[in-house]
Amino acid sequence: MEDLVKVGQTKKPHGVKGELKVYIDDAYYEDFILSKVVFLKLRGTFMPYFIEEIRGEQFLIVKLEDVNNREQALEIGGKEMALRQEDILDDEERTLEPEGLQYAHLKGYEIHDEEIGPVGFIEEVIEMPQQEMAMIIYKSREVLIPLNDSLIMKIKEKEKVVQMSLPEGLLELY
Repeated sequence: MEDLVKVGQTKKPHGVKGELKVYIDDAYYEDFILSKVVFLKLRGTFMPYFIEEIRGEQFLIVKLEDVNNREQALEIGGKEMALRQEDILDDEERTLEPEGLQYAHLKGYEIHDEEIGPVGFIEEVIEMPQQEMAMIIYKSREVLIPLNDSLIMKIKEKEKVVQMSLPEGLLELY
């Protein structure tokens, strides 16, 4: 099978006509919008689906060919989505400016508190109404840490470390 690039995931059905909400990684938003076919991972194998329509602003809603009712959409909800490598644009071909998150590039970096030391790796950067949050696993629990300039002391790009001054007791809240 051709080379595929994971670009997002299907979510819950939207309405009764077979439409699905989808999450698309910001880096592949334009690629997805321009694509005519998407591959969904079903029972361990990527299957092609032709895209009939894409709409939405806060979240994308997609209508796939031959998915015509809620029951069919339920069957393909929560599945990994991929595009063919040949459908991924080169950076110079892109025309849409990603609105992305300011700190999205920190995913995978390790947070170090100036008092405690290493705290955990950033699993995900989440947009909240007032600020961006880093989701880490700390003592086997998900913990949200605010990402803002007053708490970030230094970002060490080479070491992939975010040096922070966390508020006292923040990690114990969870």
